[in-house]
Parts: sequence; structure tokens; C-alpha cells
Amino acid sequence: MSEKPKTYIINFYAPDVDLWQLTTYLHDSRDIIAYWNYIPLVYCIKSYLSAEELTRKLQAYLRHSFMIAEINPNNINGFLPVEAWTWFYLDHHEKRAEIRSLADLGKWPLPLSRR
Repeated sequence: MSEKPKTYIINFYAPDVDLWQLTTYLHDSRDIIAYWNYIPLVYCIKSYLSAEELTRKLQAYLRHSFMIAEINPNNINGFLPVEAWTWFYLDHHEKRAEIRSLADLGKWPLPLSRR
């Protein structure tokens, strides 16, 4: 894709959110290019999906109140570690299919049907 992914911030109330499941989805899903979680109950993500599409996907993990909003990385400020700020400007790449066996190494990248 030639366009850059959009950057979003997700805030939520978490009395019954399984943070392990949510983080696993964000880490493993090809819908999410990259994410960070430097503030409790706040995730920033990069994705090619719209906020509406992400809302539908995240409802499986965030069953109650949550908000997702696109943010402008060129107009952000606050007090965070340097690594948190650097993340906004990194050129993250799309996730690739995982290699299931050593035999797949010679076939990289895997065809879409194997992903």
C-alpha cells in the first residue's frame, strides 16, 4: 500500500476487559500495523481500517464504554518517555504471515492462501 496507516487512540473503561486477549489481538491481527500502551487503559494503534471498522473489531474485546479517535501525530504533546513519542514517527510495516515450518522458509513470502 502506498498510503500510510492512520494513527488512532483507544480509551476504555476496563472492569471486565481481558487485557491479555486485547493485547494478543492487537499484536497478532493483520488489521493492526503497530500499537503501543504507555498509559494504562490507553492504546495507540496504526491501521489502514477506519474508526468504524476498528470499532466493530474491538467490540469483541471492549464490551462496554470505549472511544477510538484518529489522532494527528503532527499535533500531539504531553509527558511520555522518548520511546513513546518516537513510535508516532516510525515507518511501521505490515505484518507478514508467520512461518509455520522450516520448509516454508524457501517459499517466503507465503502466498495469501497460506496466511
